[in-house]
Amino acid sequence: MYVIDWLHKNAQHHPDKVALVDVESGRSVTYRQFDERASRFAEYLTDGLRLAPGARVAVLAHNSSDYFEMLYGCAKAGMILVCLNWRAPAAELLPILRDCAPDLLVAGDGMLGVAAQLAREIPLRAVLHLADDEAADVPGGWTEYEAALASASGRIVEMPCRDEHEVWHLLYTSGTTGRPKGVKQTYGMVYFNAVNAMLANKITRDDVFLNVLPFFHTGGLNLYANPVLHAGGTVHIMRQFDAAATLDRLDARHGAGITMFFAVPSVYLFLSQHPGFAAADLSGLRSAAAGGSPVPQPLLEAYLAKGVTICFGFGMTETGPTVFVCEEQTARRKIGTIGKPVGSMLTRVVDADGRDVRPGERGELLIKGPGVTPGYWNLPEATAAAIRDGWLHSGDIAYMDDEGDYYIVDRAKDMFISGGENVYPAEVENVLFQLPQVAEAAVIGTADARWGEVGLALVVRKPGASLDEPAVLAHCRARLAAFKVPRHVRFVDALPRTPSGKVEKHKLRGLYPS
Repeated sequence: MYVIDWLHKNAQHHPDKVALVDVESGRSVTYRQFDERASRFAEYLTDGLRLAPGARVAVLAHNSSDYFEMLYGCAKAGMILVCLNWRAPAAELLPILRDCAPDLLVAGDGMLGVAAQLAREIPLRAVLHLADDEAADVPGGWTEYEAALASASGRIVEMPCRDEHEVWHLLYTSGTTGRPKGVKQTYGMVYFNAVNAMLANKITRDDVFLNVLPFFHTGGLNLYANPVLHAGGTVHIMRQFDAAATLDRLDARHGAGITMFFAVPSVYLFLSQHPGFAAADLSGLRSAAAGGSPVPQPLLEAYLAKGVTICFGFGMTETGPTVFVCEEQTARRKIGTIGKPVGSMLTRVVDADGRDVRPGERGELLIKGPGVTPGYWNLPEATAAAIRDGWLHSGDIAYMDDEGDYYIVDRAKDMFISGGENVYPAEVENVLFQLPQVAEAAVIGTADARWGEVGLALVVRKPGASLDEPAVLAHCRARLAAFKVPRHVRFVDALPRTPSGKVEKHKLRGLYPS
């Protein structure tokens, strides 16, 4: 199968339709302008830098409309965009750059110092900077992004048909299980993710999507920015998540016209805890979705009370990411389900021997379909371990009910065994979130001489709230089997999170060893 240039198609059909709104700068970009600026970037890569097809272009920058211009410019030029985590220090980024060997590094405002460190260590053909601050100390020899675009002719470059298996960009995993791995994102993955998301969410060119997740994360690019752009809709891009600014943009009274929103559970949590949440008018949202980790039931109910049904889904960087998106009616009827696999994606739940389990039984979720990555960059052994007999082994524990709807229980690596019984931390955390004094909570297993492992609950209190260990344990005992009740409770100021909002439990296990 071949993938065509859908940006160019939309520019032909709806040239004056607004494609991108850069919230930070207030800049609006029509599809005609988007296509032209992406073409200018492509021409700069091919004619200006003389880069060969397949060359890597690394971007270290906050979210902006420029980011999408570079992504689609790389598609037109046949280059591979590498999305770097702007929160990571140079020491963590260097191994990634050595792995992907980019020819060009693009640095955003506030990233120039880190970029300079990287440029001293990595052989590069050129460095571009996006910095808006004219007083920024830009090293000699660097080129400003707008100057690079201005050097091009302005002719439209239409992306030739791309083979679905060709790599478009690399997304490095957050490293919660070890060294970051570069997950290959092919044209086919992005295409099928767009189609699957459009079918599941009924996306049209009338939709206006608010993007708050970072673009170095699959949720930032593909849930649902790229699908909305595929459909010819409009994407509002926030530089980074801010609770007050997000509520303001979502509020139907303020005229942004947002119809779609996607976030990880922590974003929904922080929004719900903001003083402006109670008064915010969210009636303009026709689609509110979540993924990344289980959503606590009290949080889902808080949004239901405001007329917003959070449709929980499931996906991975390795799956493009859309695998599940729960239908709204099902989400209201079965709080916590991820629904059925969407579009072209196939799934199974298997036991330790690879046998399919019966409804209600728990096992590992396996995934297959055109949205699944062909593998990891420069890591054939890791690829072979993750994808076996055509099935991606997710590492997530799931079960399916009698109606075929799926539920994610927890990550397999987060499960611990207490007295011979499996304990899934997400289930315990759901109960902890029912306490009104709890702002955040995480549960990990810790060694115990009698039971093998017992639970340690790490709890962040809401500001001004009073809560002690006996009250937490009494609450859990009333709602959980005895072996699931944490043995210990520790109150902390905050939980470490990845840039996508997931709690970094490997760090918690390091901070609170057995």
